[in-house]
Amino acid sequence: MNVKYLILLTIPLVSCGGSDTKITASNTVKPTEIVQVAANSAEISPMERGAKLYKRCKACHTLEDGGRHKVGPNLWDVYGKKAGSKDGFAYSKVMAASEVIWDDSTMDGYIAKPSEFMKGNRMSFVGIKKQEDRDALQLYLKTQTTPN
Repeated sequence: MNVKYLILLTIPLVSCGGSDTKITASNTVKPTEIVQVAANSAEISPMERGAKLYKRCKACHTLEDGGRHKVGPNLWDVYGKKAGSKDGFAYSKVMAASEVIWDDSTMDGYIAKPSEFMKGNRMSFVGIKKQEDRDALQLYLKTQTTPN
């Protein structure tokens, strides 16, 4: 998200007829106070957020039907499937032997911290801490990898 920083400056405004209001340090904003403001006031949608987050994944994973495996397996039609079951990809022994079925809960745990979710797997990704980021990424993954 593009972010602009605005420096808030207090400019005392005096009514045309004068004012008895005194400007004091307690009711002014110091010029050094900085507030982050979104470049455009509208937040990005969860789908857009998920697409941006997927950029972290695309070096290792493809999403399209028939997509090639890279360092990680192609993720087309992964939801509802057993972990380590994609033909043509050399999974770690731990992943191939697991009984994990990829659903919202298991994928969330894996994306959060792969090394803790399935100890001994080869995925070197550190994980995504924020729940809203993981939810957005899963929304994007589902829309891109689920057959119609």
